[in-house]
Amino acid sequence: MPFSNTPNAKPGVAHDDGWFRPWRFAALLALLVLASWPQVFLGLQTFVARDFGYFSYPIACHLRESFWRGELPLWNPLSADGQPFLAQWNTQVLYPPALFYLIFPLSWSLGVFCLLHLFFGGLGMFFLARRWTGSPFAAAFAGIVFAFNGFALNSLIWPATIAGFAWMPWVVWLVERAWREGGRTMIAAAMAGALQMLSGATEIILLTWILLGALGLAELVRGELPRGKTFLRAASLVVLVGGLSAAQLLPFLDLLAHSQRQENYPGGQWPMPLTGCLNFLVPLFHYVSSGDGYFAQAGQFWTTSYYVGVATMALAAWAVWRVRCGRIRLLAALALLCLIVALGDATPVYPWLCRHVHAIASMRFPIKFVILPVFILPLLAAAGLAEKMRAEPPAPSKKFWFLIWIVPTALMIGIIALAHQFRIPGDDWHATWVNGFFRAVFLTAIVGGLFLLQRMTDPKVRRGIQVLVLLLLSQDLYWHLPQPPTLNPAIYQPGPKSALPVPRFGQSRAMIPHEMFITLFNTAIADATEDFLARRFTLFCNCNLLDDIAKCDGFFPLYTREYSELAGVEPTAQWLDFLGVSQTLATATNAFRWKTRSTFLPLMTGGQKPVFAGEETTSQLPANAAFDPRREVYLPLAAKNSITATNPATVNITGEKFSDQQIQAVVQTATPAMLVIAQTYYHPWRAYVDGQPTALWPANHGFQALQIPPGTHRVELAYEDRQFYLGAITSLTTLAGCLIFLCTRRRRILS
Repeated sequence: MPFSNTPNAKPGVAHDDGWFRPWRFAALLALLVLASWPQVFLGLQTFVARDFGYFSYPIACHLRESFWRGELPLWNPLSADGQPFLAQWNTQVLYPPALFYLIFPLSWSLGVFCLLHLFFGGLGMFFLARRWTGSPFAAAFAGIVFAFNGFALNSLIWPATIAGFAWMPWVVWLVERAWREGGRTMIAAAMAGALQMLSGATEIILLTWILLGALGLAELVRGELPRGKTFLRAASLVVLVGGLSAAQLLPFLDLLAHSQRQENYPGGQWPMPLTGCLNFLVPLFHYVSSGDGYFAQAGQFWTTSYYVGVATMALAAWAVWRVRCGRIRLLAALALLCLIVALGDATPVYPWLCRHVHAIASMRFPIKFVILPVFILPLLAAAGLAEKMRAEPPAPSKKFWFLIWIVPTALMIGIIALAHQFRIPGDDWHATWVNGFFRAVFLTAIVGGLFLLQRMTDPKVRRGIQVLVLLLLSQDLYWHLPQPPTLNPAIYQPGPKSALPVPRFGQSRAMIPHEMFITLFNTAIADATEDFLARRFTLFCNCNLLDDIAKCDGFFPLYTREYSELAGVEPTAQWLDFLGVSQTLATATNAFRWKTRSTFLPLMTGGQKPVFAGEETTSQLPANAAFDPRREVYLPLAAKNSITATNPATVNITGEKFSDQQIQAVVQTATPAMLVIAQTYYHPWRAYVDGQPTALWPANHGFQALQIPPGTHRVELAYEDRQFYLGAITSLTTLAGCLIFLCTRRRRILS
């Protein structure tokens, strides 16, 4: 639906001639993406910087190895003493397009996967903006902004985030069509919504449906469509999307309910600074350099940028001011509200929302609310551009384009002067004014091109100017901040085993002390290759997954609540023994080295005396110097009436076999005894003794224990995620229903 009051073009006067058909825009966008990262598409280099190298790539590597073993990775035994994997959501285990990087060589395909989603998102914004504005050129303008804005470029380091962001315009476009038209569009919208759900971009998915909820509510209030039918279609869509993605949603919601984000979780970190809106005009205002070529906004380090172009901001502001349309006002209000919420605790809005809406509190970083303005601003700019490209007398046009140029330019000069007057530690003012100067140059060229475009009548000249304007726009966005360097794909190849710690799952673990992790987090080497190799050597974040090394920490959005509580306590040597830590990271003459420990215990032990205590006691076990994991195991008070073992016992454990989602052993004992497994306790784990189910208890606050009767027994622990099984059945049933509906409807049409 076009913006409701956009007038039709007047006959006999130059206007948008519709030359930018979808295939032409797709070709232009594809060429721009390819020309921006040819080395990645050709496989000569790949992304490595920041989270891509030590978070995203290792996760994809673990998923790929499981895929080629024929396993579905529900559980990750290598990180954080064992944690759920599929339920993390952003691991993309069930995201169908992820097959691209599972099948093809990962060092090439994962980077290309992200860039293809960049293209896909820009194309989706083109279709959405064309539907709302009726102007192909304005839609192309919005598509370029969406594909190359600062947030989209930053999101290339997160496959889940760029995938969810790319699906955002498609979901909005198709869902709006579905509640208006019904029929087969319902299935297309449900499929798009489900694919975005499976992409794993939690916050983007939430913001997408907040936007759709606001648009749908506005439709119902306006009453242009039958309210009952519109509401029924919208509700049906929610059910269909939920059903199709239930295999991912149910395990995620289950983990979320048992995670560290449920109780007293610290929110409000990394808000947008009070001056953050100025970065829409001068991207480097009050940015600090990390010393390795990167810039970050002072106060938050989640996204390096959310710049959408000064011309975009000017056209969007004009659309809000002059175009009389309820949808424009609604979008502007949503964008403004999200910018206020992004300020975090600086205003009362974010704290109030956190108290009343748990989903908001679990987002953790208020800056994430800037995603919705980044999505809305290209649409508002397209609305303003479409309005001005309609015919009007020449005289007002000259004044308009002068204002579109002079007002932002004056504001940028003021911002640069402000940056000079009020500097912050680490601020590079020279880089700030140079950056602002080039933004002004691009603004001048883009506005000049649009001014000429409006006055030209020759179709060939107009088309050339249109392409030139879009090229200038893309270059302004691409170069507004230094782009992270790409490196040789060989950097991800398996490293020399002699240079890395040797722990393997089922034997022992490596551990990075917390203070050293903080040092690594806050330190960067100027040379990007050396920086990544150093982080890989120290198993920073998820780098252990690249070499199948088990360790005691990891980098994931969600952890079980008990693990999180224990990880925050400074451990004693006895606790490290219990965790099976055979190597720890230490410092040596301004470098790091791995130090061997010889007192570590096997990951499966038995015969400890059960001690029953409450969570206040067990949560402090890592710091309890009196705790002896060889002689005692702490169990919850609820287990007291079920445990008959009372004293230490002699237990013989043989035939241990550890795999990702199963543990097996043969256990012999003369009296009832406890068997303790130093693996994170999570309720989908089930214990069996001689094939019969037996109770599995939380041990030492967050690990596993079960009681073994006298005799020789075959013990098995298996990860059985019933929420996943239920979700998979629901998803397959819903998918079958959608396919049956499509086939039935097609037969009716043909008949």
